[in-house]
Amino acid sequence: MKTTARRRATALRAAILLATAGLLASCSVDKAALARKANLQDVDLGKVPDGVYVGSYTIRPPAGAMAANKSVEVKVTVAGGRYADIELTKPPSLSKSASFVSLLSRVKDTQHLSVDAISSATITSVAVLKAIQEAVSAPKSGASQ
Repeated sequence: MKTTARRRATALRAAILLATAGLLASCSVDKAALARKANLQDVDLGKVPDGVYVGSYTIRPPAGAMAANKSVEVKVTVAGGRYADIELTKPPSLSKSASFVSLLSRVKDTQHLSVDAISSATITSVAVLKAIQEAVSAPKSGASQ
């Protein structure tokens, strides 16, 4: 009986250590390296017709890193060669997050994707930025214009 309890306690400690290591690895994610790996780059919006475009992206976190939201979807409105509006549509839980609303505002204010990631949400931040890039890079037929 005591042996089983010790094994369970040992397994629990190991699981806690692994989770802690993953959390610490996530905190130290290099946004620049992650952005390069995702091929994150600005798009010449002057070549994008006015309209509303949907983009999505699923990011693959670096080994050992964790992200609560790896898959995201955005709706981007382009008008006059500028980001007129950007909405985070999926997951719905992030659409009202003050941090992500601020991230989207910084993209609109600066008109580029090279903005600071959200502290403690670097991986999801890069996924959101990449989804914006995907939306305006290859506008899909069916986008409203």
